[in-house]
Amino acid sequence: MKKIPQDIIGNIAILKFPKRTLWITKKLKAKIFLNKTPKVTTVLEKTEKFSGKFRILKTKHLAGIRTKEAIYRENSLTFKFNIDKTYFSPRLSNERKVISEEIYKIVKKNKNPKILVMFSGVSPYSLVIAKKFKEKKKKAIIYSNELNKDANTYSKENIRINKLENYIKLIPGNAKDLPKKLKEKFDIILMTRPNIKETFLKSALKLSKKGTTIFYHGFGTKEVVIKEIKDNCKNPIGKITIRKAGDIGPYVYRWQAKFKVK
Repeated sequence: MKKIPQDIIGNIAILKFPKRTLWITKKLKAKIFLNKTPKVTTVLEKTEKFSGKFRILKTKHLAGIRTKEAIYRENSLTFKFNIDKTYFSPRLSNERKVISEEIYKIVKKNKNPKILVMFSGVSPYSLVIAKKFKEKKKKAIIYSNELNKDANTYSKENIRINKLENYIKLIPGNAKDLPKKLKEKFDIILMTRPNIKETFLKSALKLSKKGTTIFYHGFGTKEVVIKEIKDNCKNPIGKITIRKAGDIGPYVYRWQAKFKVK
C-alpha cells in the first residue's frame, strides 16, 4: 500500500488522501492502516486544513471507534482533547520541552516566579513547564490563558489528570483583556500565538515589569518577526534572539523570539 500522509495523535490517526480518491478506497485503506497499527483505535480523514480563529481541523470518521477525542502522551504527561474542537500539535513536543527548560533556568533563583502562557490551548506548554518545576520541587504560578471554551474545559481536565493543580491557574478569555483582569506583573510571558495578524504584544507589555522575559511566536521570515516586535514594543527592550521553532507549511516558518523588558 502506498504510504498515505498521516498524523498519529495518541489513539487517533489522521489520514490525508488525494481529492479524487473514492470513499470506498479511503475506507478500505483506513481499515488496513488500523489493522497494521495496534496503538491506533480510530482512523479519521483530514477534510480541511486548520482554520478559523481557533485554528482547528475538520475530519471525518473512516474506521475504528467513533470518537474525535484523543488521549496523547508526551514528556511523561497525558493530554486529552477533541481533534475537531481544539488545536494541538504533536510536532511541538520537543519545542515544549526546550522552552520549559529555558524558562526554568531563567527564573530558578526567583522565590515564587509568575509565568503567563497566552494562547494556551489545552495547556500543553503550561503543563510541561509546571512538571519541570514540580520535578525540581520548586514553586511557581503558571497562568494559562485561552479563548476557546472547549480548550479550557480540556485544560481543566488535563491539569487534574496530571496532578498539577497547585501550579496552574486557568484564566479563560481574550488575551487583549488580560491587563484589565490581572493585577500581576510576570517574570515570564510565553506568547504561543497562532499565525494571525494581531501580535498582542501591547497586552503582554502591560503585564511586564523590568526584567520580564517574553517568548514570542512569529511567522514568515526572521526579519518580519523582528520588525513586528520592534514596531509594537514602545517600551525599551533588550537584544532579540530568534530561532526556528518548526514550519507550518512549505517555506513558512514558526519563529521563537526572546527578549527582555528593560
